[in-house]
Amino acid sequence: MSEDSAAVRTNSPKQQALRLLRRRSFRAGYLAQVIDLAVREVVRSQFDEPDEREATQVQQRLTRYAANGQPGATELARAMLDVKHAIDLVRHGHYRATTVPESGPATTVSAEQLLELITEAGRDRVLAAQGGALVLLAEDEETSTVYRPVSAAEANALRQAARSAKEEAIRLYESAVETLRPHVRMADWSKNDGYGVAVDVANGEVSVQWWPASLPESQELWERGGIRALCAALLSARFTVSERNERAPHPIMLRI
Repeated sequence: MSEDSAAVRTNSPKQQALRLLRRRSFRAGYLAQVIDLAVREVVRSQFDEPDEREATQVQQRLTRYAANGQPGATELARAMLDVKHAIDLVRHGHYRATTVPESGPATTVSAEQLLELITEAGRDRVLAAQGGALVLLAEDEETSTVYRPVSAAEANALRQAARSAKEEAIRLYESAVETLRPHVRMADWSKNDGYGVAVDVANGEVSVQWWPASLPESQELWERGGIRALCAALLSARFTVSERNERAPHPIMLRI
């Protein structure tokens, strides 16, 4: 067993399954109390985590509860199957997460985080792919997230890259705002009348627009009132300014 695989198995499958089940959310809120009661009946101290034998006993009690048609039995049985499915799928210690369609840089998740995500999503939204990869489908089925196993060293490098990208995004944002603020009214999202120039940063690119952009008078002010041209002139000293094509989805956006 590899070091990364061993990291997933710090507890027995029974202990891991019980921990995931206790963290899961339920539509029938009382099921969390049913699980806690089953734990208290087996574990003497509320401060102790169940050992493997105790976790097995708790699982047996919950299985009987679900099989006997008690309130919430169907949901509990489904949750227990979701937990088992997640444990069977997650075999590595670290995963690289990328969205499809791609949006933003890749991130990393630990096995524990992925187990909770998959358990919460349920079996119907999780698919196994080649090379130990897992695909988590969004509820709207328009997007998905692919989790590919990586080594601990690769995961650390990805985290450092993500941290650097975040720091660079903050630097770009602050630089753009510092340039614009003395000359134009900046948007204030907290106020109903907080209209003005809004700055956003995504994927290493700064975008500037008049907010709220959906109002016809906003577009008129931005386009013909000279604010767009002023922003472009001010920012061109620090950035390479590229205005979007008028046929683009957001024609009044100024991309930098």
